[in-house]
Amino acid sequence: MAKTPRRQRVDTTAAAIKIMQGASREIVPPAHVPLDDCDWPFWESVVAEFARAEWTEHQLELAAFLAKDMADAERNRREIRVEGEVLTATGKANPRCNVLVAIGNRILATRRSLSLHARARGGEARDVGKRKAAAKDLENAAAGPGEEEEDDLIARPTAH
Repeated sequence: MAKTPRRQRVDTTAAAIKIMQGASREIVPPAHVPLDDCDWPFWESVVAEFARAEWTEHQLELAAFLAKDMADAERNRREIRVEGEVLTATGKANPRCNVLVAIGNRILATRRSLSLHARARGGEARDVGKRKAAAKDLENAAAGPGEEEEDDLIARPTAH
């Protein structure tokens, strides 16, 4: 069985050169998956998830399908808000609700295929939690003392 090549590290000179060369690459959807005007905001959001150098042609196809599905989901959500989840004329569930669930499932499957889900992007939950806590601490430190910290009316524990 052939061994799958490892992804190149990003902290090497070769990787840095490849990333810099790809930085000027224009990321466009494949011609055989044309996007409508309503799809473009979702396309931009999806392709921003990776460095330009990382996108393969197949991933761009999936990204285009994902953008189309996201636009369709948004359109159906707006229609459901107008029509209601239960149709007043029939008293039955709006069939768009089932369509929206199906689109949502496709979106999730495509995101997993592109490794856009939380675990692929951030790693294990314990590591994500540590990074979030560290980032929050840095944000709080950058913000400076809050109102309650300035008045010194409340005793707080101190670390020595």
